[in-house]
Amino acid sequence: MLRIALTNILLFLTPFALFALYLRFGRRVDAALAGWSTRALAGCLFAGVALVAASLLLFEAGTRGPTTGRYVPPTWEGGKLTPGHIE
Repeated sequence: MLRIALTNILLFLTPFALFALYLRFGRRVDAALAGWSTRALAGCLFAGVALVAASLLLFEAGTRGPTTGRYVPPTWEGGKLTPGHIE
């Protein structure tokens, strides 16, 4: 779970870092906050939220197990816990 949280934080911060690199090397802006406008921040915010949402959707779609069949709940067998599964 921690790995997913760190990945989402990095995905959210990616547009801000790319825009900062663009300002530094593309426009040659030397001051830290000189090129940041409200419109640029809103665009980076929207892009970051979209990246996080897409990653969560892809993660959810990729980790689903089988959805058809009969569910067998967890049981104790011979002193061991057998996890629930779908047959």
